[in-house]
Amino acid sequence: MTWNEGLATGRPNGSNEAQGGPHWSAGALKPPQQSLTLGAWRLDCANARHMAGLTYAFLVFHLLLWTVLATLSHRAPPWDNIEQLVWQQSLEWGYYKHPPFPTWWVHGWTELLGRKMWVTFFAAQLSVVLMQFFIWRIALMVTTPARAFASVVLSSLAIYHGVHGIMANHNTLQLMPVGLLLWMTLRAVRGEGSAGQVWRWALVGAAAALCLLSKYSALIWLAVIGLWLLQDARMRSWRAWGGVALALLVCVLLVSPHISWLTQEGSPGLNYAGRAMQGQNDPDQINHWGRLAKFWVIQFGRVLPIFLGLGLMLALLRRANKKVGQAVDEAAHPVLGPASEKLSASSEWRFVLFMGLGPMLLTTVLGVLGVRLGSAWAATYFVMAGILALACLPLKPPSASPQFVRSVLLAGIVLEVLLALGMALGSGWLADLTGRGARSNFPAAKLARQLDRVWEAQATTPLRVVVGETWLAGNVSVRSKYQPLVFIEADRQKSPWIKPHMLEDCGALIVVDGRDLAEPMPAAMRELLDRAEASGRVKLHWTRLADRGPQLDVMWAVLPAQRPEACPR
Repeated sequence: MTWNEGLATGRPNGSNEAQGGPHWSAGALKPPQQSLTLGAWRLDCANARHMAGLTYAFLVFHLLLWTVLATLSHRAPPWDNIEQLVWQQSLEWGYYKHPPFPTWWVHGWTELLGRKMWVTFFAAQLSVVLMQFFIWRIALMVTTPARAFASVVLSSLAIYHGVHGIMANHNTLQLMPVGLLLWMTLRAVRGEGSAGQVWRWALVGAAAALCLLSKYSALIWLAVIGLWLLQDARMRSWRAWGGVALALLVCVLLVSPHISWLTQEGSPGLNYAGRAMQGQNDPDQINHWGRLAKFWVIQFGRVLPIFLGLGLMLALLRRANKKVGQAVDEAAHPVLGPASEKLSASSEWRFVLFMGLGPMLLTTVLGVLGVRLGSAWAATYFVMAGILALACLPLKPPSASPQFVRSVLLAGIVLEVLLALGMALGSGWLADLTGRGARSNFPAAKLARQLDRVWEAQATTPLRVVVGETWLAGNVSVRSKYQPLVFIEADRQKSPWIKPHMLEDCGALIVVDGRDLAEPMPAAMRELLDRAEASGRVKLHWTRLADRGPQLDVMWAVLPAQRPEACPR
């Protein structure tokens, strides 16, 4: 029985007692207190169910903390969030830059909760939290419930899972499918030969399809999983590889509509990925080795909070154990500790090492071979970082002790709050105080209200289409009371939801950032501007403080409807 299965009994099979740990008798020392009081909740740190409840509570805390603080501090979401709110207006089998699943994910939540800025923060962080849940299930297979909880807390501190976790882009929204794929793969291999095995491998294929339909970088993960399968002793039979063949079949079937879309549309997503691999989407002109070094330095910075969390946990443990007359051996290594705490003793430790280190190493090899690496490519590579970090935590006191759980929980909450407050202050209020015009303090609501009034004064139909680049037109669309469709740069390939008759029936509002007027404009945008019957400017203070920061200057133009009677009311 594994720790995972131990959830059903409340006492996992790998407890210290079962491994010949300390026994307590009358007249001897009293057994250590295993309960921890958290408000009205009395937590038994040795009880798997109690630790599962604490893990769920922490994941909910993480989700609410980042969603609420991002919503309170931002007047507009990150660029990628706006892009998703634009794309989700029409469900497609692909979009001009990426596969469709992240957009479907956002669409589902906006249908349920509304097309609002905060919903993108929630959808992005929910992807993070679900990934952490799946990886926690893996942690239960390799260590104790209390240390599995510690892995979740440590993982939550990574920049990709917190500060960047509010960004509803294809990197963040791939986290949930990646976590699901790893969990399903390990379950399928562990259950080889048991009942329900066909369904497990079918789920592996479905999870792999979701990863590929999120971002093509999923191929890195599939390659690492393939290497692990080749070396695993449980896969040394034709029957075992039959399951892999089933998973591949399911994956191909689910991805085939997207492949068909790519062939019909001229492979825009693959072309975008190809330009990214050649560095054409990145203006950075440093040399090959400098770029590779920069990639690693950036990744270290984005996992640095995990190391800070480890340091704080060790300090809190040392302080807590001094009060009870115990000592924390900071040099302790899992291979030297009690059997129930040893990571290396688990048969799945090699899986953790492959999935924790493999993607970064394989990507580095690609970088050495000439691929121009982008820093955000590693956004999903640290899902196992929390489990790997357990190797740095001491084995004394045992993880089931109240001082261990209290120290982990306190360190996690303190650092999570500090990181979230730093994001909120830096992106919102400090940007205003310093007079910095950022996307986070962009006056989207004020701009949309003014442009609604402009449209009502100039047109006779409801506002159904706004034309412009994704960021500006998207913010207007999301904040407008009309919720118009966005015609991205008047490009029909980028905006397949815009049909030829829409502009004739309803007209359109064209918006251009004043700073872009000096730059070459797409020919289709220029053509629409030439047909406009009215134009003007809207000028607003960018920041919340009227005496600080730049001024936003937006040019607008109204394209009149040719058949207003045909426009939906």
